[in-house]
Amino acid sequence: MILIYLLKVSACTVIFFAAYQFLLSKLTFFKLNRLYLLSTLVFSFIIPTLTIENKHEVLVNQQERITRVAYTEEGIFEKDFEGTDSNVADSIDWNLVLEYFYFAILFVFIIRTLAMIGYIKLSIKKHISSRDGALIFVQSHSKIKNCSFLNQIIVDESLSAEEKELVIKHESAHVVQAHVFDKLLVNFIACVLWFNPIIYFWRNAIDHNHEFLADHEALKTVDKKVYASLLLNLAMPATNFATNNFSKIPLKKRIMMLYKEPNAKLQKLVYFSIIPVVLICSVAFINRKEVVVKKNVATSETQSVSTNTNIFPQEYFKTSLVLDPNAKPVFKEAEVVLVLDAGHGGKDGASTALDGQKEKDMNLRAVKILKEEAAKRGIKVRLTRSDDEFVSLRDRLPIQPATAFISIHHNATPQNIKPAFGGIEVYVSKLNSNIKTAENLGIGILSKLKQLSGIEVRDSLKNANLLLLRESKTPSVLIELGNITDQKSLDFINEENNLRKISNLILDGFVPFSKRGC
Repeated sequence: MILIYLLKVSACTVIFFAAYQFLLSKLTFFKLNRLYLLSTLVFSFIIPTLTIENKHEVLVNQQERITRVAYTEEGIFEKDFEGTDSNVADSIDWNLVLEYFYFAILFVFIIRTLAMIGYIKLSIKKHISSRDGALIFVQSHSKIKNCSFLNQIIVDESLSAEEKELVIKHESAHVVQAHVFDKLLVNFIACVLWFNPIIYFWRNAIDHNHEFLADHEALKTVDKKVYASLLLNLAMPATNFATNNFSKIPLKKRIMMLYKEPNAKLQKLVYFSIIPVVLICSVAFINRKEVVVKKNVATSETQSVSTNTNIFPQEYFKTSLVLDPNAKPVFKEAEVVLVLDAGHGGKDGASTALDGQKEKDMNLRAVKILKEEAAKRGIKVRLTRSDDEFVSLRDRLPIQPATAFISIHHNATPQNIKPAFGGIEVYVSKLNSNIKTAENLGIGILSKLKQLSGIEVRDSLKNANLLLLRESKTPSVLIELGNITDQKSLDFINEENNLRKISNLILDGFVPFSKRGC
């Protein structure tokens, strides 16, 4: 999400600017300070884009391919429409609202910056009295004077020859050292990070650094007192941030730097203290991705490793007792019942696929296919809904005894955002009091789904604080069958044969779970 990325960028700017303010701002190594201000501003945008892969090798046998449970809250939400006539299509996506608001303000700031540049050009053109290449003389009543703009130097024609010479020397330093690049960069970034107050302090720091550099260059041939006196005489309020003004209020810091003794070269070592700052930002804001590398181990190898398992020969169970075939069993065998839930329905249409299908319809279709495949195996199935009707979340929870509860959904990503993951995911809730049993069900199903080809399957279980998973008394999992806003995923799950493959793999994982007590 773009807003999360920008918040990470802003956090980096806070840390980098704090380091500059406390460690570097009072040093007279102006070129190094300029390098720091520009490079760390760029790093602030780069660091949150980086990803570190953390690889783990896991040994798994060929029958059991999933060995861990990962917990994360990302990527899923729920809404119950009970007691309201609103439609999902009419509900507010606050993330999208915030993004539109952000881009609207960004547009305003960009227009403002361009308008200011246009105003400066028009003002110079309106009040120009003479020109000599990049050197422009303007009338004394012009508001744009004694400054540099892009590669042009604008000087008040009413100044004395000595004053003009000093102004030109100062502004020439801005032009030669290409300070215009810094100005354009920081002003553009100020538009992008308009919500971050630090960026405006950063822009001021770059402005001050430019003036220190230009003052330092001018003082090579000018007396400090004469130069300081001229700064005070020509001081004027800053009316824009697109020009480098010869003298603008406030001047206290510039006058102090004029008379400050240069720092000893040994003090440059303080710049090495920036390395830990960069590392802190990197550790805090670089993305991390866990990659599980599975190494298959033959079943025989796995068994040979185990030394605590007693394997009895079949003859061990033989007995000379003759049992009465008509005798009634002491314990009543529990009936295997699978409750299937087609997510959403009725006025709750949920998401819309790229081809216009509603998620509620795709969920129901998948559940009906899953029921058909279960019937072929003699598994009794109960549905929470069998047609396009609305059922509240609490009414979906199994009341009668059941072996397992599986809720079928399809994932979706907001418009204009690239899907982070387009495949199948299996969720449980660690807030459920019987989470270990749900994990066993989920792991069994997921281990079978990993055999699929043609669509990605998440490596491990995911945690979600959903009512259906959290409050169910029956072992429950929720399965996202794919991302319907990802074309590759949608094409796969639109094929009935693929849905039947998925259904049978789900049942392959359910059947061993249903026999766990036998």
